[in-house]
Amino acid sequence: MNTYNIYVPTENGKIKIDCSKILYLETSLQFTRATLANNETIEILLAINEIEQLLSDQGFFRFNNNTIVNLKFVQIVFPSDASKVILENGKEIFVNYNKKDELFENLRKIYDLHELV
Repeated sequence: MNTYNIYVPTENGKIKIDCSKILYLETSLQFTRATLANNETIEILLAINEIEQLLSDQGFFRFNNNTIVNLKFVQIVFPSDASKVILENGKEIFVNYNKKDELFENLRKIYDLHELV
């Protein structure tokens, strides 16, 4: 399995993060917080737009202005309205209404899903 690492600035200097371990990232005014599969959090000193560029082709999707999700950790999708997903750790993430179709397209790519007829 290929790993993709990013090197990001934190208050303690630059650190390496294995992207396959990132569940999701959320932004606040001062930093972006990465939540990892082991529930560890890392405060990254980059804007969410910058992180989005670093992860653009690694199976991540920007759900709204504040949140980027690793689609490999999506456990439940609510197909009737697709307003939210639930991640493996139980975290509920709400998707911007205008991004629902793009979300399903990206999920199909990640999981190689086929619509049932």
